[in-house]
Amino acid sequence: MSIGLDEFFVLLDDEDKLLYAQIADYVIHLGYKPRKAKTQAINYVFTNNKTKRHLLKFSIEEGIPHLKMKFYATKKYSLIFHEGVRAVVEEFNYKYTGCYKCGKCKDTLDGYEYTYPDGRRFFRCGSELISLPRFSQSDIPEILELIEKQHTYYVSKL
Repeated sequence: MSIGLDEFFVLLDDEDKLLYAQIADYVIHLGYKPRKAKTQAINYVFTNNKTKRHLLKFSIEEGIPHLKMKFYATKKYSLIFHEGVRAVVEEFNYKYTGCYKCGKCKDTLDGYEYTYPDGRRFFRCGSELISLPRFSQSDIPEILELIEKQHTYYVSKL
């Protein structure tokens, strides 16, 4: 079990422990440290001291574990990630889409685009984490690959 995440892992079944441990171990290896958010809910945010950026969050919501992550450095990804972007765009009835004009983006907009079959396109700011639908062991290699690419992107911006 990954250091500092005992309160999160104790609430998981054996299958979820294995999935989340693989992710936690990988991001900790990249230099991200879990920090418990100051909320009543169980939320752990993984932040890197070198890049000063957070990459992902583990949380328990209504008794269910959730993985929220950033992966905007990659433009092509599988359906599970695509559906995560769609769900967050629709979550607040398209209210939190578009550029926030926060000044963090320099040359290009850092974020996610979702295009509906009818051609409607929406942008979601990359400063926001994307909640993934339930995932399985078969999704772990892509999750780790997207984490690696996002981390590499952060390091390139130092």
